[in-house]
Amino acid sequence: MWKVILYALLQCILLTGGQVLLKFALLRMPPFAWSRAFWGSLLVNWHFAACGLLFGAASLLWMYMMKVFPFSTVYPLVSLSYVFGMLAAMLFFHEEVSAVKWTGVLLIMLGCTLTAQGQSAQQMRQQIQQAAAAMKSMQCDFVQTKHLKMLNEQMVSKGKMYYQQSDKLRWEYVTPYTYTFVLNNTKVLLKNSRRDDVIDVNRNRFFKEIARVMMNSVVGNCLSDDKDFKADLAVAGNEWVATLHPVRKEMRQMFQQVRLHFDKVQKTVTRVELIEKKGDKTIIELKNVRTNVAIPAETFAVR
Repeated sequence: MWKVILYALLQCILLTGGQVLLKFALLRMPPFAWSRAFWGSLLVNWHFAACGLLFGAASLLWMYMMKVFPFSTVYPLVSLSYVFGMLAAMLFFHEEVSAVKWTGVLLIMLGCTLTAQGQSAQQMRQQIQQAAAAMKSMQCDFVQTKHLKMLNEQMVSKGKMYYQQSDKLRWEYVTPYTYTFVLNNTKVLLKNSRRDDVIDVNRNRFFKEIARVMMNSVVGNCLSDDKDFKADLAVAGNEWVATLHPVRKEMRQMFQQVRLHFDKVQKTVTRVELIEKKGDKTIIELKNVRTNVAIPAETFAVR
């Protein structure tokens, strides 16, 4: 998010520096005229030569920014040069800048920040969706911690998760108890040490919603599910965090919020936080993640 802003700041500093040097060059020259004397003095003026170098560097950096970042993000950030221009006017030319002008500067800076952040969120969403579309399979270990508000205690369980695009998921607890949840198309297998149950999710609305949320959460598809969640994305250190706010009544009855933590490099989910209305919270950490590996069909068998 801030990378494009840093590039824009450097580009505006170079551009403003060139304008300052151009102003110094013109102050040291005779009155402007279409004469040989005027243009001759310009060619031997080192301020003018230096401003040309800064303009050239600013142009090269601008070309890089236009190539790498979306036009709608980069172009509004050009207005940051107004800020540096006013500072240069005060510092080098001792001009007075009124409070009204400084108010305008603050509004420009706020607008630039909002523009970059908004586009950055869109870019993060696109990259996560692209990674999810490219993920044919995933398997990992997980650690699930259930925080119970009323009892003020934690319940920790561990297991393994397997996913295969686009409708197969196996969630298997191995400690401190054994329990398996398998989703295969429209069928769900619930298996514990005593019995096995097979449920048709199309006939059970609750299981259908739970299965869909679980499936979309582990691969990040919740970000494109506008009917169920409104997503806010932010950068937090070395990860991206998507905060999902339930939209539909059924979702709001189950969750107050869902938070997905993504690895910035792999664009995959590393942590899921399910925050319930009553204050209970379930945190699922995905470890030893491997993507696009072969998974036996028997792993998702429902019978």
